[in-house]
Amino acid sequence: MRLAILFLLTLLAYMPAETQTTAAPIRQTIRTSWEFRQAHTDSWRPTTVPVSVHTALLQAGQIEDPFYGANEEKLQWIEREDWEFQCSFDVDAQTLERKHIELVFRGLDTYAHIFLNDSLILETDNMFRTWKTDVKKYLKPTGNRLHIYFESPVKKVETDWQALGYELPGGIRTMTRKAQFHYGWDWGPRFAGCGILKLPELLAWDDFLIEDVFVTPQRISEKEAVLVARFRYRSDIEGKIDISVKESKRKSLENRIVLVGTHEDSVTYTVENPRLWWCAGMGEPNLYDFIIDFKSGYRLLDRKEVRMGIRTVELVNEPDADGKSFYFKLNGKPVFAKGANYIPQDIFQDRVSPAQYKRLLDDAVSANMNMLRVWGGGIYEDDLFYQLCDARGMLVWQDFMYACAMYPGNGQFLKNAAAEAYEQIERLRQHPSIALWCGNNENNEAWHHWGWQMQFNEAQRKQIWRDYQILFNDVLPTYVANYSGEVPYWESSPKYGRGNPKSTKEGDAHYWGVWHDEEPFDMFNKKVPRFMSEYGFQSFPDWATIESFTKPEERVLDSKVMLTHQKHPRGNALIAEYLKRDFRVPQNFEDFVYVSQLLQAEGMRTGIEAHRRNKPYCMGTLYWQLNDVWPVASWSSIDYLGRWKAMHYYVRDVYRPVVALPIVEDGILKVYASSDLPADTTVNVHIRAFSLEGKKLSEVVELDVTVRPDSARMVWQGYLKTVLDRHKEDDAVVEIVFKNTDSAVLHRRLFYLVPPKKLLLPRTDVRLQVNQVTDGYEIVLHSARLAKNVYLRTGTAGRFSDNYFDLLPGERHTVLFKTDQILDDPKEAFSVKHLQSTY
Repeated sequence: MRLAILFLLTLLAYMPAETQTTAAPIRQTIRTSWEFRQAHTDSWRPTTVPVSVHTALLQAGQIEDPFYGANEEKLQWIEREDWEFQCSFDVDAQTLERKHIELVFRGLDTYAHIFLNDSLILETDNMFRTWKTDVKKYLKPTGNRLHIYFESPVKKVETDWQALGYELPGGIRTMTRKAQFHYGWDWGPRFAGCGILKLPELLAWDDFLIEDVFVTPQRISEKEAVLVARFRYRSDIEGKIDISVKESKRKSLENRIVLVGTHEDSVTYTVENPRLWWCAGMGEPNLYDFIIDFKSGYRLLDRKEVRMGIRTVELVNEPDADGKSFYFKLNGKPVFAKGANYIPQDIFQDRVSPAQYKRLLDDAVSANMNMLRVWGGGIYEDDLFYQLCDARGMLVWQDFMYACAMYPGNGQFLKNAAAEAYEQIERLRQHPSIALWCGNNENNEAWHHWGWQMQFNEAQRKQIWRDYQILFNDVLPTYVANYSGEVPYWESSPKYGRGNPKSTKEGDAHYWGVWHDEEPFDMFNKKVPRFMSEYGFQSFPDWATIESFTKPEERVLDSKVMLTHQKHPRGNALIAEYLKRDFRVPQNFEDFVYVSQLLQAEGMRTGIEAHRRNKPYCMGTLYWQLNDVWPVASWSSIDYLGRWKAMHYYVRDVYRPVVALPIVEDGILKVYASSDLPADTTVNVHIRAFSLEGKKLSEVVELDVTVRPDSARMVWQGYLKTVLDRHKEDDAVVEIVFKNTDSAVLHRRLFYLVPPKKLLLPRTDVRLQVNQVTDGYEIVLHSARLAKNVYLRTGTAGRFSDNYFDLLPGERHTVLFKTDQILDDPKEAFSVKHLQSTY
């Protein structure tokens, strides 16, 4: 018996179990209690990390809510002060035994002096970079004091700003590699503070460390995808290691010779019958999970887990008969981009939760989007954002973080910018959602057409433009070409401004003739570019959102509080001007807010329809903007508190895979169809005209119409007078319905022939019937006469499946209000208004 036990113990000692011996690095997040203070004061106060100084002060009760009322102006002193944060943490014996122990920081905003146990270990000057240093000699088992001193981001650069000898367009913010929107924008407040936006980490290792792994397709066919896993390592040892790549139930094994120092190498792996990654609407966003182990014998040196998608992405920018194309190809197939410009979800990034990321990305997918542009005045987003985009098939146009300015070109700035670019490209390149790296937002256009050059002499102009060229036409494209994994680069968005005739014939366009130049919405039909990467119109946020930052007496268009939450200098005047063109001007502010959303929605639908109607000449439409950083009147389709404006419901409709796109030209009603489905679609077209009282004026059916994915086409046309049976245009609506061969409705469009203010809308009451269902409450709405833009509202947290819709005479429409709350009196919990009720 004893011999058997001895034999078993001997056998176990030699078993190649990974758990027996490991030299894998230890990665630990420092989770502990923190405190902060204004520099050189005596009072330390508790706080939590991640944190920014404004949220720390708010948590401590030292300031009022920065978003409430007109508090913004009271808090501008914070940006000119220095701030300190500190904590104490312990380190376990296993970690302390390692040869190398590094302290790693991400999201330090921005000018930080970092002390560990009273020794200065690091100084930082870029919130977009990762900072790390070896701290083994400073650490002890217990009571390690980490102290971070932040300098004022404004005062820090004032001397350098003055030393320039001229003022760069964009102002003092251009001196600092910090989120540019922190200094205020025409939709955001100015809160240029500091903070620790990510928890610090300890990285401990002995002889071998994998710094990065990048798995990318080398060759793709239907039968197989040959992948290459490129890795960078640091090593104190030299010799042979084994590298295993495991995916699902398959595994490959190769060996490599590692050298002392920092080096790069690669291994290959073949996926049979690969499932490609597709964006939403074109297929499934298939993802592969790999586990890559690096071993010396049976000893695990390091392990990396990689999630990736197999895909190719191209930007097609080639001469054609009309100018130059601009569109994306995914896996060799053209993509019509439908989406929006995305900005950070809060000016205080530490407050953005995983649930908020998920909700906003789900809202984008729900609106049939397939691309978001991460705008260059914000931040390179959190890893979670890109993971969600990967999983949902959301392509990402990624700007580098430069916007509406000219930037310094000295060696220190360029070195910092280059390191930032390298780190961010390396961090994001594994995500199949990344479709483009763009150098900046509007800098090129602004330099040439916004009058910026007038303030400089010839030598200064040459210097500033030379600095621009070095960064955006040399440094950044070089890094993208070398490290991104064949993701394309675009110097600046837009290529040409709206004053240049080439803006509608080449590259991408930002069209602001509607809004800034007060051009009518119909101009969207005439100014159709190759790819519209910015255009928009403002509205006010949901009334409940306005109630969240105002007192009742402040809910007036021109109150100080409402003006604080309107950052465009002409914003309210422009909304009012456009509103009186198309709508009757409401008599109270709450109705004005509601109608402002209808105005925005109707105008933006005109633009989107024009873009889709002109496919493939135009191959993308990204409106400004998806979301907000605080409660404000803005161009967003979803307000700061996550409430859908009328526009988001409209966008969901006009971004459908198959859409009817009507337009009247020279007295002829033309109905176009556009499809983003991957294959041909057979559509039955049903067109009916009614008077606003419900009398049928005409009906047409066109059967078996083929709509192809490569271009929009006109599927029906007829003289408008005939369609209306010579009825008055101000008393008519045309219903256009597309059905598939199984009679399922693909799209329904109600098309009016005059602006809403000219419609002879009948007075009517909308009746509600409310029933509790599994997911919330089902609301059935009915109106004897036409009810325009029916708007449901409730004080209960939840989401309406539809809103701001039209009810034809006698029509019943069912809306689901999704909520997990139980209502005491369901019918009384919901209120309804429509356009006629504002008269």
